[in-house]
Amino acid sequence: MSEENDNVAPLNKDKNDLMPDDQKVEQVNTENDEKNPIDALNSSVRSMHKICQELLQKQKNLEKTNMEIIEKLRSAEEKIEKQSSELQQILQEIQLKSTETNEESDDSTVPLENDNSLNTASSDFTKTTIPREIMPTTGKYFVLRQIFKNVSNMKENEIRWSEIEEHFGVACMSMCRKKDFLSFCCLQSTDTGKWMIEVRQQLVLISNRIEKVREGTATFTNIGKKCNTSGWSSFMNWAKSQKDFLLDDQLTVEIHVKIKKTTGIYKDNLRSFDETMEEFSDVVLVVNEEKFYVLKKFLAVHSSYFKSLFLGQFQESKRSEITLTGIDADDFQNYLELLYGDNPIDEITVEGILLVADMYDTPLVIRKCEEFLLKESKKKLKKKFQMSMKYHLEALKEQCLDKIKSVADIRSVLPEDIRELDPSIMPELLKKSLALHNPQ
Repeated sequence: MSEENDNVAPLNKDKNDLMPDDQKVEQVNTENDEKNPIDALNSSVRSMHKICQELLQKQKNLEKTNMEIIEKLRSAEEKIEKQSSELQQILQEIQLKSTETNEESDDSTVPLENDNSLNTASSDFTKTTIPREIMPTTGKYFVLRQIFKNVSNMKENEIRWSEIEEHFGVACMSMCRKKDFLSFCCLQSTDTGKWMIEVRQQLVLISNRIEKVREGTATFTNIGKKCNTSGWSSFMNWAKSQKDFLLDDQLTVEIHVKIKKTTGIYKDNLRSFDETMEEFSDVVLVVNEEKFYVLKKFLAVHSSYFKSLFLGQFQESKRSEITLTGIDADDFQNYLELLYGDNPIDEITVEGILLVADMYDTPLVIRKCEEFLLKESKKKLKKKFQMSMKYHLEALKEQCLDKIKSVADIRSVLPEDIRELDPSIMPELLKKSLALHNPQ
């Protein structure tokens, strides 16, 4: 029996010798753990403590990094504030010098002398020097541009008129120059009923070196007044204008105009949308403080804009009163009348209605306005051509192109500033020009 035990022991010893080292270590550790559970627990605690120490150190490093970033941001902010303050000071100095210069050449603002040959309206006028980009270009906005030629030969008190234009139903908009005075004139007839037009205007002299910009507001009316124009007296020293703004003895002038409000220009209303229609409406639309009581779904059927506004996820969809901006109340009245089945379109109202219909994406109204321009309107070819491009009226554009029969016709439809021409129309005009020069 003892011999058998002696034989088994060597076998176990040989078996242990054949085990890999890591298994031996694991076996020893297991045996030790079984023998010393308290030591194993202490080892785990030490490991956990070490991990916590490492995390704490990382957090401290992160806080230090954040503090450094905050300090850098604070330093950068201080530099920006300092630079902004310096820039503001420089701008104030420039503005002060500009004001002093303007005061030397622009003593006061007074109207042109009355001229009995002009059937114009009066104007109350204010002025200021203002950056050109401030003038808004939405809504009833347009630009008059004129190149005065042979300026050096102008005689004292000679008046030169630019081409008369019609915009948004206002009979004539023009500008003139008398001595050192440049003015923007409204030639609306004084023989009609009482009317008033409020505008914001920006006068720009252009050269290849600098621009001179002045802005003001004007109110044209035939109420209690007979004949007048508006502008700036002694707008610029004559010698200075020749030095800085004449190019090939030509003076280029622009007047940017924004019609703010009109009264007495349009026809009488064909339909009411006031509080008498409240019981037949479910929303109130406010335009320039005038309220229109209408039905949401009726407008949504005809306009993708109103569909999104009333039936979409906008906050306004739940409101009972919504303010619309960028349009004229009279134009919106005519727009609604057309949608509700009346016919308010005429030579005066058509462009304002188109402006609203284009803004609110209303195909029915756009189509009816285009039909009027195609079949009934007596507007000049140039005006129709401009409207066809501005409001994307393809049928009207084709009609205008068909009416171009000569090179003179091509010239007549081109804007004073060729850059204002829609690039998409250039190939059509070029094709027309080639066909006129090389008839088959």
